[in-house]
Amino acid sequence: MTPKSMWPAVKAMLHSVYDQPDATAVHAQFDRLLDYVAEKLPAVHDHLDGARADILAFTDFPKDVWTQIWSNNPAERLNREIVAAPTPWGSSPPARPSSASSALSWPSMSSRQMSPDRAEVPTVSR
Repeated sequence: MTPKSMWPAVKAMLHSVYDQPDATAVHAQFDRLLDYVAEKLPAVHDHLDGARADILAFTDFPKDVWTQIWSNNPAERLNREIVAAPTPWGSSPPARPSSASSALSWPSMSSRQMSPDRAEVPTVSR
C-alpha cells in the first residue's frame, strides 16, 4: 500500500499526531496527515480516513491516560511498571542501562535467597 521509500515520512507524520497537546490539535494534525498522503498515496489516504474514528478514539478520554491507551501491548506496559517499582533493597534500577556491563553490575538476589522456605528478608551485599 505504501512504497517502502515513503515509510519514514508517513511514519513520522503519524507519530506527530500523537505528539499533540490536546484533542483539537490531534484532529488538526491528523487532517494534515490526510492532506499529505491524499495526492501521493490515495490508498493510504482512504485507509487512514476510514480508520479515523478508531485511530483517534483515545482523544475521547482524559489526557492523563492517553499514553496507557496508546500502548496495547500488555508486556510493554508490564515492563514499564516493573522498572518503576522499587526493588527489595529500596531503590529502583536504572531505567535504561547504558551498556550491558552496567546492567550486569546491578545487584541481584540468588534463587536461594528468594526461596519460599526462607522466612527472613533477603539481604544483598554490594
